Amino acid sequence: MQSEPIDILWEAVMAQTGPARGWHINNLHNHQRRYRADLRLVEALAPAGRILEVGSAPCHMTALLHLSGYPVVGVDVDPDRVADLVSRLGFEVRRSDIERSVLPFGDDEFACVLLCETFEHLRIDPAFVVSEINRVLAPGGALLLTTPNVYSLPSLGRFLLGRSVADPLEEYGKLRHIGHMGHVREYSAREVARFLEASGFTLQLIDYRYDGGVGGWKRRLLSLAYRLLPKRFRREIVIVARKARPGPRLAPLVPISH
Repeated sequence: MQSEPIDILWEAVMAQTGPARGWHINNLHNHQRRYRADLRLVEALAPAGRILEVGSAPCHMTALLHLSGYPVVGVDVDPDRVADLVSRLGFEVRRSDIERSVLPFGDDEFACVLLCETFEHLRIDPAFVVSEINRVLAPGGALLLTTPNVYSLPSLGRFLLGRSVADPLEEYGKLRHIGHMGHVREYSAREVARFLEASGFTLQLIDYRYDGGVGGWKRRLLSLAYRLLPKRFRREIVIVARKARPGPRLAPLVPISH
């Protein structure tokens, strides 16, 4: 019997021996349901061409797309930190600081782009990142974007308790611990949509979901609350957009020299 892509990925993750092993295991354990859901969305979009995942580390979704037979390439600010997994499974990840430099691809090169759980990490210029995605997408190509919902129940609860959505000390500390910024801020669906529409996209789908996570009475209680309340209070925003026209070509912002 042929192994499922998720099983092959788990084998590769468990075979990791470097310092990133714990990161890989925790991420896949916590997010494998989301990865499966994203894979189903890509299947429904049926892209007729190459797929790009932007901000792909720890590259689990890139790996699953590759293992499912899709022609996919990822980009990440530091592919070296996932080099063993990339080598073990034989997929491609390019080095690119997506907020400081143009994507290393030509115009209209991809049928589909994924920007999943990355938008909230952008700390310099989200508009530039979206403009670059528009540039490399073929006309009519699909963008799948997922990001945490600032109006989710956990976020609203933190606001009511006088706490921020994400602890700044912890989130900035991830720059040193894992090599990229944590959550800069979370957005509403309308805020994300405005970025996309300004960059030449039309919206095909705006939805909300909660993957259930794993374990614990708090998660079970939250799952029950999400079933009873309107979907707009769920944890994650899911947007599918199409490239309707070439968007404005934005130059990357660079630090000012003194």
